[in-house]
Amino acid sequence: MHHTNTSIFDKKVYIPYMSDAAYALSAAFRRCGVDSAVMDEPDESTLDFGLKFTNGNECMPCFVTTGDIIKVIEKPDFDSKKATFFMPTSPGPCKFGQYNRLHELVLDNLGYNEVELLVPSAQKSYTDFIGDKAVLFRRVAWQGCLAVDTLEKALYRVRPYETTKGDAASVYGECLDLTVKAIEKGRDIYETMAECAKKFEKIPRKDEVRPMIGVVGEIFLRLNKFTNNFTTDKIEALGGEVSVVPTYKWITFTTYEYAVNAMKSKKVKDIFLSFLVNYYQKKDENNVFRPFKKLLRNHRETNIKDILAYSRKYLDLSLGGEAILTIGESIDFAKKGYSGVVSIHPFHCMPGSIVQTISKKFREDLNNFPWINLWFDGQESTNLMLRLEAFMHQARQWKEVRHELSDAA
Repeated sequence: MHHTNTSIFDKKVYIPYMSDAAYALSAAFRRCGVDSAVMDEPDESTLDFGLKFTNGNECMPCFVTTGDIIKVIEKPDFDSKKATFFMPTSPGPCKFGQYNRLHELVLDNLGYNEVELLVPSAQKSYTDFIGDKAVLFRRVAWQGCLAVDTLEKALYRVRPYETTKGDAASVYGECLDLTVKAIEKGRDIYETMAECAKKFEKIPRKDEVRPMIGVVGEIFLRLNKFTNNFTTDKIEALGGEVSVVPTYKWITFTTYEYAVNAMKSKKVKDIFLSFLVNYYQKKDENNVFRPFKKLLRNHRETNIKDILAYSRKYLDLSLGGEAILTIGESIDFAKKGYSGVVSIHPFHCMPGSIVQTISKKFREDLNNFPWINLWFDGQESTNLMLRLEAFMHQARQWKEVRHELSDAA
């Protein structure tokens, strides 16, 4: 059995690289006295390893995380007695909750029985493993995730317009370092963000208008550039500006569900706790966003209640999980005046199939809003660029029509 039973403070926690928010999470562990590192970003060798040890029917995030674990194990300085792999689970119609079982089997087959998996659950709001440091950990992990996601928004906002190629990326890199250090050392994250916002605002930009494209879908794939074949870069290259639903949106969703369940079960302690968590999350979200208000055109994240209300018309909320968020976020982008939405899913993904089925209906309700479903399985697909070109053409037309309508009004 691989679930951690020795103290986590004697371990090194390896975190799978989904997005740069992983670096903030790792820093939060270190802040709480736990050694931690982020696994290498996935690449071709990840897929080779992953496909070798899975049967190919798993969805892409599953064999990618498997491949990345094996890459860590194969490194010469790997200490299996100290290692633990962080692999959260989630409820709902998704295989995500089962990955850790597969990872255990793979580790056993490779003879690594002593390697442990750290499996926090969404039901307990992901902090059931770090003892009396739970409150501190949750708060700094949340702040870190929020901060890194906000930096990424700033990157996507500035990069398409930069006059000198590479400016935005280098400022982003600097700011990511500052943020990770602030989390690890306990410096004021709000101040750090104010400093970062100034750096982004100083980047010289071209004055042009691009169609805004929302990116939704399965959390791992929409955030992990390698696994989605660098879709965001391609949209920018084709003349769009992207906005990707951030990592922290999933956390606000699980907090919301936790609160709803607490109310249902009438557990006073849980109700109080969810109230408290919600209060601090809101406060942090406002304060982290504030210095970026002008840069990000005040496009703050729509609150989770509204997102769920948008999808209620198409899906039963008791279904839980990703499909509901994908539909809700897409409608939200359309309402905000975006010119199109790209929905990203792994092959063999249940929430993805649900979204595909429903997308026809809600697109009709939105006057045929430009929308494209992209599926990924780690095989390079040659028609991706062609499909994106056609989609961007639609998005530009949509933008012009909307523009004429608003002028007429």
